[in-house]
Amino acid sequence: MEQRITYRIWRDTANWLEINPDTGAISTRAELDREDFEHVKNSTYTALIIATDNGSPVATGTGTLLLILSDVNDNGPVPEPRSLEFCQRNPQPHVINIIDPDLPPNTSPFTAELAHGASVNWTFDYNDPAQESIILKPKKTLELGDYKINLKLTDNQNKDQVTTLEVYVCDCEGAATICKKAQYIEAGLEVPAILGILGGILALLILILLLLLFLRRRTVVKEPLLPPEDDTRDNVYYYDEEGGGEEDQDFDLSQLHRGLDARPEVTRNDVAPTLLSVPQYRPRPANPDEIGNFIDENLKAADSDPTAPPYDSLLVFDYEGSGSEAASLSSLNSSESDQDQDYDYLNEWGNRFKKLADMYGGGEDD
Repeated sequence: MEQRITYRIWRDTANWLEINPDTGAISTRAELDREDFEHVKNSTYTALIIATDNGSPVATGTGTLLLILSDVNDNGPVPEPRSLEFCQRNPQPHVINIIDPDLPPNTSPFTAELAHGASVNWTFDYNDPAQESIILKPKKTLELGDYKINLKLTDNQNKDQVTTLEVYVCDCEGAATICKKAQYIEAGLEVPAILGILGGILALLILILLLLLFLRRRTVVKEPLLPPEDDTRDNVYYYDEEGGGEEDQDFDLSQLHRGLDARPEVTRNDVAPTLLSVPQYRPRPANPDEIGNFIDENLKAADSDPTAPPYDSLLVFDYEGSGSEAASLSSLNSSESDQDQDYDYLNEWGNRFKKLADMYGGGEDD
């Protein structure tokens, strides 16, 4: 049987490596960092490789892989410490060390510079010839409170980095061994926050004052509980219950033909009236000799009056109660033998008797 060896990684704490199980070729799966001091010691990264054959019994072997990592100037110098305390009166300077995780020549000598206006209140000097530390102190007496100092540090290969120092000025003298912070700082509030709270309270008070002035200017007119004696008011009440009415009044007058009392202003309402001129009736003369002409003229006017009865149309009447106790009139019968009667004079009576003239005078064919 041909021997076959399989390779695998037994320990890779940073998980940077991978191995081919057949050939044992090792490659990286992530970027190696020499400044990862948790996994790299003295620029050396250690990994453990195990090899296994296919024999019976199986034989194994281990090997230690040491990777020597070269330095790349990928880190800028940083100050240490980054939080400082100074007394307000006669403050003592602080020594700040400059640290660069890279290796020479990517480290000292360093160059320091106060950036973003920090030189207004602060100044520094180099503490050693290699310029690996500086001495920081205030230029003048400062107010109590927090300050931020932007410090720019540059290494020997011009790799720079800006770091912010947190500085607090205490109410003390000399060395700030025990810093007595103001109560508002101990409570976690700074001066801008307190000013903002006070401004909000002041704005609220002004708003309440303006609201009270507005309500005070409004004139409220209260109505009296009881009206004055001379204030007489009438109320109109509407009632929908009107009873059933009488039996002989249960009809609609609008469906009835209006009579001759309103003539000539009133026209027929069962059909649409024709647009004719209203005939002029002659008033009754005072002279009795003119009575004949009065009758003839009014007769002609009545013949041409479209609003005068009788109407050749169907009129609709509503129910007007129970019938009359009087019996109905009997029908009028014509004479059966009326051939010897002369009805031509009916033609002289005008349009009102034209129908009778046609029936009895021979105007229509039988």
